[in-house]
Amino acid sequence: MATDVTLTAALRSNLLSLQKTQRDADTVQLRLATGKKVNTALDDTRAFFASKSLLFRASDLSSLLDGMGQSIQVLKAADQGITTLTTLTEQAQSIAEAARDNSSLSGFIRSGDFSVAAQANLTAAGFTAGNSFTLTNSAGGSAVITITAAMTLSQLNSAINAAGNGAITSQIVDSGTLAGGKRIEIRAIAGDLTITNTAGTPVTTMQAGIGGGTVGSTGAGLTIVSGIATAATQNSLDIVTLENQYNAIRTQIDQLIRDTGYRGTNLLNGSSMTTQFNESNTSLTTITGVTFNSAGLGISAANFINNTTTTTSINETTAAFTTLRYQAATFGNTLFTIQAREDFTKNLVNTLKEGSDKLVLADKNEEGANLLALQTAQELGITALSLAAQASQAVLRLFQ
Repeated sequence: MATDVTLTAALRSNLLSLQKTQRDADTVQLRLATGKKVNTALDDTRAFFASKSLLFRASDLSSLLDGMGQSIQVLKAADQGITTLTTLTEQAQSIAEAARDNSSLSGFIRSGDFSVAAQANLTAAGFTAGNSFTLTNSAGGSAVITITAAMTLSQLNSAINAAGNGAITSQIVDSGTLAGGKRIEIRAIAGDLTITNTAGTPVTTMQAGIGGGTVGSTGAGLTIVSGIATAATQNSLDIVTLENQYNAIRTQIDQLIRDTGYRGTNLLNGSSMTTQFNESNTSLTTITGVTFNSAGLGISAANFINNTTTTTSINETTAAFTTLRYQAATFGNTLFTIQAREDFTKNLVNTLKEGSDKLVLADKNEEGANLLALQTAQELGITALSLAAQASQAVLRLFQ
């Protein structure tokens, strides 16, 4: 059982004052230690919960900043892809222009390679004496050529030039693959060339080694390739080679767009992207992806058979430039928007945190002054308590 001690009114009053001073000093010391004047809801309920609300929103917005940053990276990857696609498209266009600028774009038929022995005697190389074939220039003119016994390549060349009467010409060039061999190239001037059989299958040997090129076949299946003319031949430019180079660029375009994605999002290969700007998902931007393979850009396979088809390839690459530039502008605008919202969100997060701090942070200068004043008051209270106790001590001295 606690012993009751009787205190005078003066002592009790001074004791209570000292206890209050100590509590206040403890509170001030806590504020100085934490830097906050509101540490719990008991300190200031309104300020405490208002501060928490601001901090919660700042946290939500901070998490959205990560998404904005990743969206920016996706757009940067797409922009790099468009830059490279533009470079590849420029190269494709230059190839198409080379096919147009270095050729009169008349039709041609290219033979396979003939050995030296075959040049001396074509019938020994597979031609049949007495058979014939017809060459026709779409712009006018035709020539019927008959294989004679022991006809040489040179004689065949002369026969074509003579019968062609300027509308159809022929020349002998070095073999493309056969060492020391030759081949013959037959061209229509200012038109496309076709070949048909008039008797049997006279020129089966001409089918070999014609190479790529497209086009169709007539008669007994002889391949007809259109597009090479004198200028191209003289400059050692091969339209078929240019077509292959052009198509190789198309393949690179198709492969490139598969590599322009970032963390699974590929805006150049059909993916879309949504970027959220606020915590309630009521402010956002969505960008719809595109498919920029060769088909998506409208770049079809090379077909340099004549001026019209070659110009078509040039026009397709020109249109692709327009498409790429428009999409680059679209991506650029979205990138600017996201970067602007990212900067805004960073500033807003700082504003929210600053507002929260104003509600709960302590002024350390003020709290330091308060602590000094409380320490002074505490010393004065102890002195007052000592003075109040002197009356009781005076009574004690009566018994001494």
